[in-house]
Amino acid sequence: MNKGSLMKISLVDLAGVLFVVGGVASLVLSLLTIPFVSIALPVAFSTIFVIVLAISVVCSLGAMHCYLLVAKRMLSEAGVRGMICGGLLLFFGIGFIGSFNVATTATYLSEISAILVLIGGVVCFILRHATLPSSPIVRQQQIRQRI
Repeated sequence: MNKGSLMKISLVDLAGVLFVVGGVASLVLSLLTIPFVSIALPVAFSTIFVIVLAISVVCSLGAMHCYLLVAKRMLSEAGVRGMICGGLLLFFGIGFIGSFNVATTATYLSEISAILVLIGGVVCFILRHATLPSSPIVRQQQIRQRI
């Protein structure tokens, strides 16, 4: 294994880690906005808030699904989905700041987690045509199918 392929494998694994960390953090922060809105902030629940919250949760779960695609070395699908999910999370994270008129730590963390997902998607999209050895997960599935 040469140094170039080892670097590509490391970048793909890093993208998987970014998907997991960004997806979990954005899911937790999206779900934590419910108590903030209902108790601390003078903003009532609205239809727009519920729609934004639902899209944020779906995009967070989509980012975690991108990790599974990276583990199966389906980089093109993971890259496109990761960039879409990261972009939507970033767009709605900025929307949360604009609607609350308060820049809290939670909104900054949601933006950072969205940027992590976006970076993971860009890395996978750039390396989508790289030839990488199959992952241990795919090898295990191939062994099970032979039996």
